[in-house]
Amino acid sequence: NPPWVCVPGTTPMTCTYPVTTLNPGASVDLKLGFKPAGGWQGGALRNCATYNYGASGKPLFGSQSNDRGCASIPICRRGDRDRDCRPPVEKKVDLILKKRARVPVCSADGICTFVIDIINNGSATYNGPLTVIDSYPGGAPSSSTFGPNPPWTCGPNGPGQFRCDNAGISLPAGASTPIFVKAVMPAGYQSDTVENCAEVKPIPGENDLTNNKACAKERFRHPNGGKPTLRITKVCNGSLAGAAVVSCRITVISLGTAAPTGPVRVNDAATLVAGGAPVQIQTVTPDGAEWACGPVPANALSCQIPGAVMTPGTSRHFDVTVSANGAFENCARGSYGPAPGDDVVYPFGQACAKGGGSSTIRVEKTGDRECRLGQPCSFEITITNDGATAFSGPVRIGDAIGVEGLGRLEGVEITSIDPPFGCSPEPATLPASCIANLTLGAGESRVHHVTVVIPDDGRLANLQGNVSGQNCVGVLSPDTRVQGGGDVLVGDQTNVQGDRGKAYACHPFTISQETRKECSQGFVMNDAGRCVCPEGTTYRNGQCSPGGGIVPKPEQPKRCVLLEGQIRTEDGRCVCPRGTGLENGRCVRTDKPEQCTIRGQVHNADGDCVCPRGTEIRGNACRPIQPKPEQCTIRGQVHDADGDCVCPRGTEVRNGACRPIRPKPEQCIIRGQVHDADGDCVCPQGNEVRNGACRPIRPRPDQCTIRGQVHDADGNCVCPRGTEVRGNACRRKQPTQEQCDVRGQVHNKRGECVCPRGTEVINGACRRQEVECAPGSQMIDGQCQPIIRRRCPEGTIGRYPNCRAVRGQPSLELNPGLLLQQVLPRRRPQVEQRQDQVPDRILKLQQQ
Repeated sequence: NPPWVCVPGTTPMTCTYPVTTLNPGASVDLKLGFKPAGGWQGGALRNCATYNYGASGKPLFGSQSNDRGCASIPICRRGDRDRDCRPPVEKKVDLILKKRARVPVCSADGICTFVIDIINNGSATYNGPLTVIDSYPGGAPSSSTFGPNPPWTCGPNGPGQFRCDNAGISLPAGASTPIFVKAVMPAGYQSDTVENCAEVKPIPGENDLTNNKACAKERFRHPNGGKPTLRITKVCNGSLAGAAVVSCRITVISLGTAAPTGPVRVNDAATLVAGGAPVQIQTVTPDGAEWACGPVPANALSCQIPGAVMTPGTSRHFDVTVSANGAFENCARGSYGPAPGDDVVYPFGQACAKGGGSSTIRVEKTGDRECRLGQPCSFEITITNDGATAFSGPVRIGDAIGVEGLGRLEGVEITSIDPPFGCSPEPATLPASCIANLTLGAGESRVHHVTVVIPDDGRLANLQGNVSGQNCVGVLSPDTRVQGGGDVLVGDQTNVQGDRGKAYACHPFTISQETRKECSQGFVMNDAGRCVCPEGTTYRNGQCSPGGGIVPKPEQPKRCVLLEGQIRTEDGRCVCPRGTGLENGRCVRTDKPEQCTIRGQVHNADGDCVCPRGTEIRGNACRPIQPKPEQCTIRGQVHDADGDCVCPRGTEVRNGACRPIRPKPEQCIIRGQVHDADGDCVCPQGNEVRNGACRPIRPRPDQCTIRGQVHDADGNCVCPRGTEVRGNACRRKQPTQEQCDVRGQVHNKRGECVCPRGTEVINGACRRQEVECAPGSQMIDGQCQPIIRRRCPEGTIGRYPNCRAVRGQPSLELNPGLLLQQVLPRRRPQVEQRQDQVPDRILKLQQQ
């Protein structure tokens, strides 16, 4: 910018222009260029300049408000949305390795082929050597060859590992080069897949190594037809009240690609949940003659079937019946082998199921509260499976009606059962007892509506007023004899139906019957309900006689005398109010409650329903008091209705305590694992899981030096999943925040890119909203105000308020000397002036 002279070469600097004269409207320009320092964080470069009065040696001239000016230039970064922002393309060095299988399945003779692709993901052509390491994590091949050769030179690099080198390659940006891999697997290869991995060594300047490694798999065919895989399952039917045995089914399924060699053996045993005592297996019923089972009854049973029978996809089973003398757990363990000439037996799983105990079938009975003789009366039977598994099997359904004072009511007509029970035939009268096949899923219910007609045949004629009745139903074992429902209202109520628990339910109701009016002998009742003489007779001398006469009027009954507490009815009778009775010539409260709803209860002196002495409520009935059980010895167990120590529903005994039931594993997925006593998949003693298989335990590695690290399967020190090494310790990974695309944006608490408060996206960057004033107005103190142009008075020139008198020559010479501060004093500065040199005008530039 000659003749400008600026010193020093960095900000802040002072620039001097030689002596000159500026006429009104004239100007001189100074051009400056700046380069932001490395790591510059700002979004713009702002530069300001101020006229230096002190250094120029001139007095203050006109308005000083425009003697200082600033300007900003946005910083252009890659990714900005500004179309004018075009930074130079950054150089990038990066290689990508990809691995793929040439065919999905290896050939029948054990040959597997793969392809390695090396891609130049950089911005420039790469010229230089390349090295690729190829490996087989699942097992080493017999041989492995690579191509094309040349330019690749490949050879072994350790057990199951190979190295390929290319002495020099020219790979343009975006181009790729392949390596073809051919592996021959050994004859005894056991896995169903072959995994091949490759890694390209980093080149100079490459920083991203995450994409330098890749793997691929091919399915492997087994010449002998594959490997046998067996699974065992066990299901026990739900318990029924009165059942002497519970039926369980053990099923063995062949899921592999070959039949097992040697016999397939299943060992079955059952133990009581409370105490662990053995439970006898009563019978065994195989699904075919191929099964050979031990004698029964026995505490343990062993059945076996030839392995050749269990071809892929075959399912075979046998049924056992277990004594139902308490809640039990029945477990079956399977194994196959040894093969001829071998002594190895392979366990393939364990399956357990629970049964016995209280009935899993719950019955509820509801219906009409009042029934009339000769009229339809409806009841509702709800049958629910409370078990954790589905129930399917025959049950006996018994239904009967009992009447207080008569006992079981025979010959009660059934008019409808909706839906039918499924008996053959369906019952037509009560009491009824029939066998039906019941199928209910876990928690499923079925509702049957039964409508009956209580006969008006005179059997209830001797019972006065309303009569109490009860309709009872039971869903029990097919071998149970069902007694009449009416028996529950007489005798010892606790032992009528036995201890049926929730499989037995009753619904109390009342039978209402109308009191019939009768006339004295010789009279008949007319349609109006009055007693009159029969037609053709007349009332004479207190009786009906043949011949004419008048229709007699019955004599009014004598007015009764009210005793203490009595009331007079409409028909003139003296009665005690409801809830009271006549005792010793006065009405006293009886407070007789209605029929007790819990089987076996009686009324005490206060009219309350209580169990007889020596009994207690248990299972919705009064039963003999059981001695208090001792403290359960297994942590978490509770006493059931029978006083036995059992684990709560949804838990099981494991490791000396009741713990949540966990699903029993099927076939172990890690090679070499076996099932322990709890059915868990574990490695045999002296082995550990390493590289997806059970292998001999090797010495533990040294202590990790970074806090928080653990040893992986290969013994290497690594941070646990979800953590990373930061500051010589494993710490939780922090979410990576991507660079914001819009210049000036920052990350909020959720990691989103937003403009700072008070700004918004304008022209691809966060800027403050600029308010423009309408033409003819200007911004003053944040408000648009009209522009008032004032002119200089006549005889003066310049721009108001800088008006000066008209003279023949310019009246202003700009000389250096005076420095203008940001706060301008209103007095003439004292500056030493040297008379022996001509002053220059100075501008001071500073960066903000």
